Amino acid sequence: MKKKRSTRSVNSFKRKHGFADFLTVIICLAGIAGALYCFYNLVYKSLATEADIPVGIITFKKKSPRRRLEHENVWEYLKLKSTIYKGDYILTEELSEAQLIFKDENYRVDENESNVSRVVLEGEEGQQIKTGSAEIHPNSMMRVGEDNLLHFISGSVSLSSGSRTKDLSIRIGDDLYVLQQNTTALFSMSGQITDDGMSTATILCTEGEVEQKTIPAGVGKTDSRSQKEKSLYIASIPAGQSISIKVEPEKVEFKAEDSVVPKSLRKVASNVTEKVVERVTGVPAPTREEGGIKTANKVKAVPKSPFQILVPPASYSITQNKKQKENIPFLWTEYNSIKVEFSYNPDFASVIDTEHFSSQDKRGSVILDFAAPDEIIYWRAMPEDKKYSAKDGYPTGTIIVHNPQQKNLKQALITAYGKENVQEIEKAVEETNKEKEKNTKIIEQTFKPSVSEPSVKAIEKKAAIEAAPEPVMETMFGLESELTQEETFVQQTQAEPNEASFDLQKLRDLHSGKIAEEARKAEEERKALEAKAAEEKRIAEEKRLAEERRKAEEKRKAEQRRLAEEKRRAEEKKRAEEKRIAEERRKAEEARLAEEKRKAEEKRKAEEARLAEEKRKAEEARLAEEKRKAEESKRLEEEKKKAQEAEKRAQEEKLNAEEQQRLAEEKRIAEEERKAEEARLAEEKRKAAEEARLAAEEEKRLQEERRLEEEKELTQAAIDAFENATPVLVNPIASKVFTEDDFDTTVPKIDFTWQKIDGARSYNIEIKNSSGKVLLTRTVNNNRFSLTGNDLSLVSDNDEYTWTVEAVRTINKKSVSSKSSEQTFKVQIDDADTATLNTDNLVM
Repeated sequence: MKKKRSTRSVNSFKRKHGFADFLTVIICLAGIAGALYCFYNLVYKSLATEADIPVGIITFKKKSPRRRLEHENVWEYLKLKSTIYKGDYILTEELSEAQLIFKDENYRVDENESNVSRVVLEGEEGQQIKTGSAEIHPNSMMRVGEDNLLHFISGSVSLSSGSRTKDLSIRIGDDLYVLQQNTTALFSMSGQITDDGMSTATILCTEGEVEQKTIPAGVGKTDSRSQKEKSLYIASIPAGQSISIKVEPEKVEFKAEDSVVPKSLRKVASNVTEKVVERVTGVPAPTREEGGIKTANKVKAVPKSPFQILVPPASYSITQNKKQKENIPFLWTEYNSIKVEFSYNPDFASVIDTEHFSSQDKRGSVILDFAAPDEIIYWRAMPEDKKYSAKDGYPTGTIIVHNPQQKNLKQALITAYGKENVQEIEKAVEETNKEKEKNTKIIEQTFKPSVSEPSVKAIEKKAAIEAAPEPVMETMFGLESELTQEETFVQQTQAEPNEASFDLQKLRDLHSGKIAEEARKAEEERKALEAKAAEEKRIAEEKRLAEERRKAEEKRKAEQRRLAEEKRRAEEKKRAEEKRIAEERRKAEEARLAEEKRKAEEKRKAEEARLAEEKRKAEEARLAEEKRKAEESKRLEEEKKKAQEAEKRAQEEKLNAEEQQRLAEEKRIAEEERKAEEARLAEEKRKAAEEARLAAEEEKRLQEERRLEEEKELTQAAIDAFENATPVLVNPIASKVFTEDDFDTTVPKIDFTWQKIDGARSYNIEIKNSSGKVLLTRTVNNNRFSLTGNDLSLVSDNDEYTWTVEAVRTINKKSVSSKSSEQTFKVQIDDADTATLNTDNLVM
């Protein structure tokens, strides 16, 4: 009989331990929150010291821009209101951006307090509201130099000076570019580097005027005196104009000092350093391993495009909504007519719109009516008469769309200077906007808009944007909404009843004939005066523009004459150098011939002396030979007499010897016959033994051949069986998606397992990303592998990855591989703006 289980005791047990479990959960959640808070503070920890001199503040950022202090080797995250110091490197990678407001410019360094430097504002102005700013576009780098200048390194940067910014300056190579008041300019650098290490930099002035200056030779990048005072004026770039120059990109040095970042994070960051070096310099960086340095994998060669898009750069951003449209200028090379396709997808699965540009000056502009805030627009350019082909390497790029409210100048200045200076900030912004409104049409006149009909998708997108209600925008002073004119009139009427009654009475009076006639005539006179003033203003503006174009043309021609003169002088110098080298070669050839003639004469004289010496020695040898022959003849005569006597004696001895020799010969012949018989018998015996030995060796050879043939057949069968085998992949399963929950462990990792193959000695595992790039290759001795530590940072991006496994064994001293098996998995992690660990954003 079964015993009945009591359910009451179980329920009472749960009720008894319910509070303890709840308390445990609360403690765990509190611990996780504290750990995340500490990690957040660690990620955004600043290594700045009291000696670092502040020059500005970050007032807008997208994703994770970073900076590196001059005295550190750690790339720190930048957050809103982060302070920028002299010597800082500022880096924005894919889809990252940053806006920098220059807070104060008139500072000097006071070193009276031991080794600690501090900022002292010169003059009694104190805190001055500046309107100068720098927008660092994605995939770009800029440095705030010790020479009080911005240094443009790579990518693209937009600089803007307001009515209160006198000389916002940036250095590119050996040239200095100074922005006058109320000036906006775009600085971009192409990613292509020629064999001599030069790259093309483009400067486009969209508003105001930019002065181009050169820095004399001998003035260093960290010279004690201001380089602005030493620089020499070259030319000015008015609004709507651009120039392109060849410059040598500034090298970025990565120091090897210790970091305050924990060792575990420092190891993760070291893996990212190579990627940063490669993005900035365009050259693969060396990677470190135990025992030395090995070279990183070579970057796959990209086909060279037959033309370049100088503006906009490959990574660019605009501010736009349905009421405010930004005109995007295009500058290109080589062709007079090109077309640009736009899409929402990087692979251009569907083309939204196609713009056609045709200009002898190779410049034009376009307004993307279909672009909405927080969208990413992809573009690619090609000649007008050709279709896009990836193998031709045509230019491509991205455009990030922002809402104008995100980059509001007044809001940025309030972020930098605080709300207590709102009145002064509004005044500074108003002054800047008034001055810039005067030059808004210059860029439209210089850059002709594209001549093309928008596609159906673009029209539908534009209609949807215009039909959508404008969202209520939150400003620094409260909430404001867009009101219609009728609503505004009603509100004003309700707020001021006296004025509304007066306006109604005035309208009644206008219906009377006399007042209406007088009002009509006054209105006509006013319109005539306004039309006349507008015509005079237009004619004056046209004259001013014509004069500016004439001066610019004269300056350009003077520059061309100067360049032609320099080219002629360089050509003359080159010809003189070639003539000098030819003369030196001729003299060297004459000296060589003279030396050869002298050596030949010395050789001839030495040969004559040698022949004379040989002739003398031959004569002496002849005389000595004649003397020797005479002595030899005399000696032979004497020996002849002695020989005759000896012959007589020998004749007698010969007869005796012949007898003895005959007897000995008979005895020897008999002995030889005996030995020959013995040798014949021994030879016959040896031949018989040799034939037996050869027969045995032949039999052994045949047996060995049969054995080797059998082993070969067995080995080939084993090889075929192993090569046809396929590892069965177990974990992770196909299309497995890893999220933050999978990595929220003490030791984050990804385990790979598969079934063993009989006879396998080892297994090769390989991991690739969605573009086919091999991220990791490992050889293991068992059927499992864990991706942890530094290797885990290779799959930290949101992407789909493929892992492949093949078995390896040795058969008869031959390495054999099985068929490979592959499966895919995905990594989906939240944006880096959250407090989630992203090992790809830490760099040593």
